[in-house]
Amino acid sequence: WGETLARTLEVVHGRGIVHHDIKPQNLLITADGRIKIADFGIANRKWGTRDYMAPEMFLAEDVASSDARIDIYALGITLLELLLGSNPLRNTPVQELTRTKIRHDFVPDHLERWVQEILLKATHPTPEQRFQTMDEFREAIESRRVPYAFDQDRIKAQKIAGRATRLLARKKWRSAAKACEAALSLAPDCVAALIVAGRTELLLKRPVLAKEYFARALGTNPRAPVQRELGWLALEEGLYAQAISMLSDHLQRNAADFEAYNLLLHCFYLTRRYEVGNECVTAIMDEAAGNDCFRNNAFLFRFLDDRFTPDYLSKIDREQIPNPFLSLNLEVITEAQKSWSRDGEPSLQSKLIFQDYRFGSVETRKKAPMMFVDCGEGQVFRFQKPLITLGRYACNDIQLKQNGISRRHAVVVNYPDDAWLYDLGSQTGIRVDGERVAGKAFLDGVHTVQIGALQIRIATKESLLI
Repeated sequence: WGETLARTLEVVHGRGIVHHDIKPQNLLITADGRIKIADFGIANRKWGTRDYMAPEMFLAEDVASSDARIDIYALGITLLELLLGSNPLRNTPVQELTRTKIRHDFVPDHLERWVQEILLKATHPTPEQRFQTMDEFREAIESRRVPYAFDQDRIKAQKIAGRATRLLARKKWRSAAKACEAALSLAPDCVAALIVAGRTELLLKRPVLAKEYFARALGTNPRAPVQRELGWLALEEGLYAQAISMLSDHLQRNAADFEAYNLLLHCFYLTRRYEVGNECVTAIMDEAAGNDCFRNNAFLFRFLDDRFTPDYLSKIDREQIPNPFLSLNLEVITEAQKSWSRDGEPSLQSKLIFQDYRFGSVETRKKAPMMFVDCGEGQVFRFQKPLITLGRYACNDIQLKQNGISRRHAVVVNYPDDAWLYDLGSQTGIRVDGERVAGKAFLDGVHTVQIGALQIRIATKESLLI
């Protein structure tokens, strides 16, 4: 019967028709024992009977009504019911049914092994992991085995993608990008390589390229685990409501992803929802004690939400603050001659630095590397500190007195293999190698930087300045 149904539905699908309601009640047995399919009343409509419906139909995904894998799933459930005498999904509460289908543990292990393998593939919660055609389904039943395709290039690509992930964790950006390129040359649809390539571009603040990689990953597998990355991408694009929605949804399923929490906090910070941000950061600070970014960001939320008095701020011992971001932000907040305006421009928020998760882990507390700044006329500054400030005020590490330079114009974040130039809401802006900086720019090697009317060079090695 299973072979006959699969063969029949393959013909139906070949004519552009998907039944959408395959179930025992819609199967008829003739007097001479032949099986037939009845009731095509909802063919090619996004309906069905819930116990037999594929999980993607419940998840509000963009499912094509002509996707044959909907019938493949329903036929798998139907054959399972015919074998067991009852449907294991029946009587499951509506609110639990989707989770049960995704958990995918309803095929009992007392069935023959080959039967289990075929039904598990037919009813896989991810459409891309099911049989892709009824012909494949029928051939598996006839041969009593699920065909396994071993693709050496795909195996190699997966291994290289794993290496790229490890390189990315060590901030070996160029090596990670090259590894991704090598993996994708072997298998262009390797989802793991597409994801790590997209994440590399996100970490380097190149959202356009990141978006392309994630789109390719989702095109290959709509359930690719990139919810956090898509939320991050929306944050980079200024789509804050979308970012908050996607990150919140991700955190419902991954409650201990503290990097995602900090991305969500950044959304609240940029949208000036300081009270909400304070509530959120207070709730997770103890659990995320391994990352110091939350201490700085909690301070920002509480100050901007008017929770600190001037007297309280004046009594803070700055020598006892190990976090350089917090130390700099406190300096800006309490400066006697303000570089910001409480009610106008530049705003206080533009002069403060929200700390990224990447700069708060234990690994980033190592000694800062040497950074070199060539201001011309033989002036080469050497710094070995995590934050280097530039601006017109004398309190900056590098005081720049030329026209068009703000009192606090920019900050170089100088961490091992992870250096960035932040624009502190300056009126004239900053250009790195001719490109206008939107917020911050990655510094790798040597760069020509235009600040106001002044042109300087910033390098991670002194020899690069020659």
